[in-house]
Amino acid sequence: MIKRESLHKKLAIAAMAGMLVLLLAASCVAQTALNMSGQENCTNCNDNVSSSPGLDETDLSTSSIRQDLEAPELVSPSGIQNTGRLTYIWRGVDASRSYCLEVRDDHNNVVIKQLYNALPAKTIYSKTPSKSLASGVYTWSILCRNIGHYQLSELMEFTVCNSLPGKATLVSPKSSIASKNPTFVWMPLSGATQYRLKVAMASDPNVPIFDEVYNAEDVFSITDQICSVGPVLSQDLEENSYYRWWIQTINCRGEGPWSYYKDFRYMNVPPGKSTPVAPRGLISSDSPTFIWTAASAATTYHLELINYQNDVDVPVMEGDFDADKVTKGSRCSGSLGPLPDEDPVYYWRVQANNDAYPYDPDGTGWSGWRYFETICAFKPGTDAKKARMG
Repeated sequence: MIKRESLHKKLAIAAMAGMLVLLLAASCVAQTALNMSGQENCTNCNDNVSSSPGLDETDLSTSSIRQDLEAPELVSPSGIQNTGRLTYIWRGVDASRSYCLEVRDDHNNVVIKQLYNALPAKTIYSKTPSKSLASGVYTWSILCRNIGHYQLSELMEFTVCNSLPGKATLVSPKSSIASKNPTFVWMPLSGATQYRLKVAMASDPNVPIFDEVYNAEDVFSITDQICSVGPVLSQDLEENSYYRWWIQTINCRGEGPWSYYKDFRYMNVPPGKSTPVAPRGLISSDSPTFIWTAASAATTYHLELINYQNDVDVPVMEGDFDADKVTKGSRCSGSLGPLPDEDPVYYWRVQANNDAYPYDPDGTGWSGWRYFETICAFKPGTDAKKARMG
């Protein structure tokens, strides 16, 4: 009886072992099939794989360019494309173990990033990511990688034109301005490859005084994420007369809609005065950000930083700032860079300017002085401080 039970146990164990072997074998076959299929094995390329210009270098911090590893050769897409769901084709590299596809838009943002397995003896790769791109200009590239090494392809550019671009949103100028040569600012629009700026008198909107087309890459600022242009108008702006401006979007499908208009008028008025806000008192930074209140009718600001030693003003740093770029709401901010190490005590002020009232070192448009120090230095006397702050 004991022997029979022992035999049953041995048979059961053997059966279980056989099933495990079959499961492991099936797993290996499935994994091999996956690797041989060339399917995407992840949705991004963060496994120390990166691609050509703009990629974070930290992605490849443990790798190096291998000179004898050939760069992938891109085949397509390039030129005008009538659909946003594209197939990317490139020539394979013999020693590569994986490929990273990266697609960037015209603002240098990554819109597609996919990792693919390399297949033995495969010479042409053709991959179609599921994401469909909106109308616009794009660049794409391929990175191939071997163990600890990589090589980058060149960039290839294409333009997706599957629809007309939408309507642009205008920012400035608007209302009353104090510049005869305004900078026109609007928000970038995906799918637009060109913009047309039109300016006319509000009383005669069908007769433009300015009409010009600009390429999107020439007017877009990656830093500020806006589009802007400061053209020389065909005629001087008349004081107190209202003007109207529009932006039309364009791509390879044709001309998109015109934006809603904005009205503005030029007024020959002096700018208001700003008030210094910060830095003040003891600060911990040697590269402070200066903050002041926005002044009415200001187009630029001039900031001045001095030392006050032995009853003498000692100039330290100064700089000019474009009001459109430094103003957010009722506050303005800007930096003059690192402070001199030898100067622990400072005073600063700001002057608001416009076309009719440009910067004047002896002018009356200065704000009051603001005091700050970078270390616990010997502070100025009360009377001297009051005199400077007054």
